[in-house]
Amino acid sequence: MRNFKWSQWIVLSFFILSACYLIIHSITQPFLGIDVDKQKEEWVIVNVENGSWADRHSVPVGGEIQSINGNKPGEHQSVSMFDEVEKAESFLVEYTGREILYENINQSSPLHWILYIILPVLFFIVILGISYLVHKRVPKRYSAEQLILFFLAVATGYLSNSGAVRDDLYSLFLNTSLFLISPVMLVHFLYNYFQELQIYWFSKKIIYFLYSFVLLVSFFESYFLITKQYPDYFNSVPGAVLMILYIVLFFIIYRGLFIYKKSPVGPIFNYMAIGMTIAFFPYILLYLIPALTFGIKIISLEIGAVFLIALPITFMYLVTREQLIDINFVISRVRYYIILSVIPSLILTFAIGWLIPASLSVIDYIQNYLFIHGALIIFLSLKEVLDFRLQRYLFSARYSYQESMHRMAQDMKDQSNAVDLMKVMRDEVRNVLNVREIYIYSKHNDRDMYCVYDKIPQDIIDHFHEHLNDHSFDIGSIIETEKGFGVIVGFSLEKLTMMWCKGKKDYTTLNRDEKTYLQTISYNANIAIENMNLIEDLVKELRTLKNDQTQKYPTWLSRLLFTIAENQRKQLSIDLHDTVLQEQLYLYRRMDDLIGHRDDLTRSLHAELMMYKESLLDSIHLIRETCNELRPAFIEELGLVQSLKNLIHQYQLRSNFTVYFTNERFDAELDQERILAIFRIVQELLTNAMKHSDAKIVKLSLSNDGNQVMLLYSDNGKGMDYSVRRDLFSHIGLSGIEQRVNGLNGHLEIETAPGEGFKTIVTFPCTANKEVQV
Repeated sequence: MRNFKWSQWIVLSFFILSACYLIIHSITQPFLGIDVDKQKEEWVIVNVENGSWADRHSVPVGGEIQSINGNKPGEHQSVSMFDEVEKAESFLVEYTGREILYENINQSSPLHWILYIILPVLFFIVILGISYLVHKRVPKRYSAEQLILFFLAVATGYLSNSGAVRDDLYSLFLNTSLFLISPVMLVHFLYNYFQELQIYWFSKKIIYFLYSFVLLVSFFESYFLITKQYPDYFNSVPGAVLMILYIVLFFIIYRGLFIYKKSPVGPIFNYMAIGMTIAFFPYILLYLIPALTFGIKIISLEIGAVFLIALPITFMYLVTREQLIDINFVISRVRYYIILSVIPSLILTFAIGWLIPASLSVIDYIQNYLFIHGALIIFLSLKEVLDFRLQRYLFSARYSYQESMHRMAQDMKDQSNAVDLMKVMRDEVRNVLNVREIYIYSKHNDRDMYCVYDKIPQDIIDHFHEHLNDHSFDIGSIIETEKGFGVIVGFSLEKLTMMWCKGKKDYTTLNRDEKTYLQTISYNANIAIENMNLIEDLVKELRTLKNDQTQKYPTWLSRLLFTIAENQRKQLSIDLHDTVLQEQLYLYRRMDDLIGHRDDLTRSLHAELMMYKESLLDSIHLIRETCNELRPAFIEELGLVQSLKNLIHQYQLRSNFTVYFTNERFDAELDQERILAIFRIVQELLTNAMKHSDAKIVKLSLSNDGNQVMLLYSDNGKGMDYSVRRDLFSHIGLSGIEQRVNGLNGHLEIETAPGEGFKTIVTFPCTANKEVQV
């Protein structure tokens, strides 16, 4: 965890002290909300903000301000600078010939407390907590300092809204400068964040230019506030500059999204684009653009600022999570709900406008529509989540179609033929849909022939003949008639298989969920039946191959069998090593300790124990050799050539022949399957030489030429009669060699005769398709 630097303490202190000042000022100074205009040397009230102190105390629009705090209105700072009445302890208004004195101005409305004080303060506290977590837990590579600075600037800028609407000069300066510099900080953070990922799509010069531009505008803003000569033409400058900065920001992020959408970092751009859109677009589209172009505001500034919470949530999620949710799925669902809610929102908006006696403005209609549309989107999204999480608990498992399909899938595993599987399906449908009699049958497509699983009444068969002969169907098709309904489970060129129900016990028709359920289980049952048929055909083919020993196994079958065998050898080697061998080693150490530390042993007992110890040591060596034969040690690390040399060395220690091995012309890079196959072939040939050949010299050569690998073996043993191939391949292990070579799409050639030794040549391609993995 990193400690704070002194510079970081200074920055943090600035934001915290500024926040404390803003909070105290907001609590002690009520929001009056009075806009005035100088008309014929008189300051006339032209507008009163909704929810303000003036609105709650019925300050009349059109009244003339006579004095503020006992002085002339023009001498009051907020009036002279901004044409607004704020920070006043009392003021006198003349309206319709009478004077009204407003004093004891010391209380803000509950709505103003919520929007301008409570929510901003909570937001600032949350940002402080998030900044602390980022500082302590996020690695330096995530540009944590820029991210924290951006968070604090946004939170303090949001908090300054409260003082800005009260025309506090320091609050106005913070509000303008922080909201202008925040987009630039975000651009700076994006540059540093993606720089650490080695991704560049915009120049750093843009950042320097934007900082200079914002500092220049902030300088003029501070100058006008300090001199208290705020010109009217400058009122719209900060908003226009902010609009330009937002355009640059969104152009940068969406350009990056367009460039890297298909790359591994595409989801990161997606998240950032969505987070910034949610945070800024309500303020831009519904406040900033209408205010700059038409002088109206669809939503208030404080409502637009609430959406800023999306920024820390988005970036905190990105820098703390290793796996992201499927944002494309979320976007598609929200887009669907947006489209789905358009018409209901319009209907409800106009219905509300028609029911309310008071006439509504266009702005009121737009605000109502946005509120209703947003509420419907949130409602539909929550409904989908609740449906997924609570449906299984709120409804009986018997009538839950999802549970039924899970139950049926489990029962299908225990079935070995189509008839039993169809019975499982029949019982499940009867249990879930509460139907009457269910019949399962198959009908020949060209002839009037039926195959029934249970007896079917004649009138039902006649009904089938009447309604089904002239129609074409597919798997999952549902047929409903006055006598019931059926679903197609199987369909081929020869026959159609259907499950027919005489109807539900409550005499109602199938609803949408029930139809979907029947279609789904019919698809699943059809897939299971087809798999059973494929397995049955495969078993028949294997039986044919077993009975016809002159026929070679298919390549895929050979590879499958040898892959399974190698996995079994590997597991057996591990089991021997971890159990029997370890037990033998433990006994050997105990016996060694016994012999070495017991002085009371007789000489004969000592000699006998030494003999047992040597026998135990021989057993340990034998188990180790067996493990090495079952699972060649370090074959992947040592490579094929060195593994073969180690194998040859082991056989020469146990046999009476000499092996000459050459590999000078071998430099092919083989996959592990082929390396292990060559190792096993050589192992089998050496085993045969040791057991049967009586050879004195064995020659092995491994080479490759182009795309072919060649293994040459020869010995000067007694040879054999090659004319009897069946017995030859059945008894001396050559059948396994042949099947291994066949599995590698290779070729095996054998030359041998009685008294003339044994020679074999194995060739196969260097590469092969990986069809079998177990």
